[in-house]
Order: sequence, then structure tokens, then C-alpha cells
Amino acid sequence: MSMTPDEPTENEHVQADDAADAMKDQLRKDVASWREGRSEGSSRGATELSVAVARSIVPPTTARMKRAKPAAPEVKSASTEKKPFGMSYDGTSRADYIKLMISRGAR
Repeated sequence: MSMTPDEPTENEHVQADDAADAMKDQLRKDVASWREGRSEGSSRGATELSVAVARSIVPPTTARMKRAKPAAPEVKSASTEKKPFGMSYDGTSRADYIKLMISRGAR
């Protein structure tokens, strides 16, 4: 019976199983401690909430809030308005490029 180097040995199987069992045990311990801490917190919180809390009464203010004035829209002249982004067709204008594509037969 010849074994190829890719096949795991029996010892490697046992080690992998032991590692998996150790991880499961650790997870069980973590879950148990989480549940214990959670149950302690919920019972403690219920007793604290059953006691009435004295609230301080804040008198209403008589001052009125001032509304912010909307900013006046800036007037832009047509000459300062930027053109939207456009592609450069190897130094030619868009109209020239369209003419070129039509002459080639592009639809």
C-alpha cells in the first residue's frame, strides 16, 4: 500500500480532530460565560428600572428661535459658466468626429 504525499496520515487526522474538539470546548465555555453575564445583567437591570427616577423639570423657554435666512443665490453670467466634461477625439471637435463616423458608415 503506497501513500502519496498529498494524503493525510492517521496521526494528522487525530490531531485535526483534537484541535476541532478543543475549539468546540472553548466555544461552549464562551457561550456559557456570555449567557451567565447576560442573565446577571438582565436581572440587575430589572431591579434598577423598578425604582422611580426623579426627573428635573425644565421650564419652557420664552425666547423664540430665529430662523436662518436662506442665502441669496449667486447670479452666474453665461460667459463664466463652465462647459460639462467632454471627450477629446484626438484633437478634433465633436462635430468633426461625428462627421468622420458618419462618413465611415457608423450608425
